[in-house]
Amino acid sequence: MWNAEVAAGRAFPPGSTAKLVECAAALEEGLLSPSERIWCRRVPELLGERYHCAHPPAEEPYDLPAALAKSCNYFFAALSARLSPATLAHWYSVFGFGTPVTVPGWNSDAGEVRIGAGARSKALAALGEGGVQATPAQVLLAYSAVAMRGEVYPLHRGAGGPDASPSPIRRIKLSPRTLDLLTAGLEQCAQAGTCRAAAVPGVRVAGKTGTAADPGSGGRTHAWFVGYAPVDQPRIALVVLLDRGTGAHDAAPLAGRILRRYFATGAAGSP
Repeated sequence: MWNAEVAAGRAFPPGSTAKLVECAAALEEGLLSPSERIWCRRVPELLGERYHCAHPPAEEPYDLPAALAKSCNYFFAALSARLSPATLAHWYSVFGFGTPVTVPGWNSDAGEVRIGAGARSKALAALGEGGVQATPAQVLLAYSAVAMRGEVYPLHRGAGGPDASPSPIRRIKLSPRTLDLLTAGLEQCAQAGTCRAAAVPGVRVAGKTGTAADPGSGGRTHAWFVGYAPVDQPRIALVVLLDRGTGAHDAAPLAGRILRRYFATGAAGSP
């Protein structure tokens, strides 16, 4: 069994939760038009059958929000060809990956962002595999930055907070258009994508799943979910990382139970 506090500061492959970074990079660098669509061919040419798409066969080409919602490996592997390794690494850094999350009295790994020059290395990094390692705390802060329209707030230990009105520790500069497209994809993920099990009736939930190989385990995978709610006025952000399983079938259902309990108990109305 994992110690949850220790695991929160350890680095793991983030899997498809990292697709958020490539989305932001492609939009902010002008490498993908919001209206552009890409047909999913199921098996990414750069990565092979091991990374085949798990979503149902596409009935039409995907735009970015739909690809994010369906977690389309083909879409993101193809998109990676447009980014240089340095550009992708830069945007990982922008979102805080590779830098330890500072919390008083708590140790956190820096993680790793190592992207080789080859096309396959870039594609793996775009999918949160290969040379990319991130802590749950880093993943949570990356998504909370989207929830808060670019502002990143500090984490703290224990119930409550040291400051009822904390100040942002940094800001990520993203255009309103990019934030809107990312938000649309994450909300679609909870409505009709891989995060459906995390949905809460009457609440707009945004989220992303991830299923990442556990290095040296002989095929075992870690399961991720990260998200926030309500979309229009976030009150809660959470990350779920399970030692075994998949994002859609294991992490998202657990996140859904947490979110439904949170909103059912009235916690959403507390300061």
